[in-house]
Amino acid sequence: MAFGKSKNRRRQDAAQQKEAVTGAVRTHGPGLLKAILLTGLTCAGVWGGIEVRRWALSSPTFLLKETTFSGLERAAPGELLKLSGLTVGQNLWSLDVGALERTMSAHPWVRTVDVRRHFPSSVSVEVTEHVPVAVAVLGDLYLLDEEGEPFKRLQPGDTLDLPLVTGLDRERYLADEAGVRERFRGALAVAEAYGATQPGKRERLSEVRVSPEGLVLLTSEGQEVLLGEGETEEKLKRLSRVREELRARGLSAQVIHLDNRARPGWVAVKLSSPVSERSGASR
Repeated sequence: MAFGKSKNRRRQDAAQQKEAVTGAVRTHGPGLLKAILLTGLTCAGVWGGIEVRRWALSSPTFLLKETTFSGLERAAPGELLKLSGLTVGQNLWSLDVGALERTMSAHPWVRTVDVRRHFPSSVSVEVTEHVPVAVAVLGDLYLLDEEGEPFKRLQPGDTLDLPLVTGLDRERYLADEAGVRERFRGALAVAEAYGATQPGKRERLSEVRVSPEGLVLLTSEGQEVLLGEGETEEKLKRLSRVREELRARGLSAQVIHLDNRARPGWVAVKLSSPVSERSGASR
């Protein structure tokens, strides 16, 4: 009897295990199947991506055929291509756009550069160049852009007729680059405001001197205009009135002082004529 009961119990246990397995398959089978399917698709996707990348990097379809430039006036396409190492026949997918932009930006005339790939076989390069507005004397002569950045040493081939900015030396620039650039911007702003007054040929600005007492303007005829600091617009209007009065009297000034801090409305004039000096309140 004991033997029969044991045999029946084993049958019951086997049936229960079978039922448990069947239930587990019903419960977890769909999820397991999805996981297996997802894993398979992922592996296939990775493999496919590797193969596609291998094809893209080796296919002649994506070889560089043409590079176009825009925004160039001073820099030459050949110079930028030489700096960057960009050549016909390179694969577009393998190009490091950031590295190309950095190397092209090393050209002294280039301010910003934007390199874009155009698949399947071309690249465009959009360049913004520095615009020189003055020449800074920093030991050597350097071109200044409107941001007050001395971006390029002046070369014999740079045929530019620009005013000088003097009074700030190279040592000071190296010690306080931000501060000197700020002074450059101030001098350039005054030069621009002076140009807007439409001075005559003899009164054309040739130099802006930065001094501890303020700014000094020098014209092409050698006239000095001591502006001092601040109130640029009012001082330039006063300068125009003084010059008109001098012309009306047939006189010319060697030095015009507009830097009287105690009496800002006063003007002192040193004449080029035998009369040594004339002072008075501005009109």
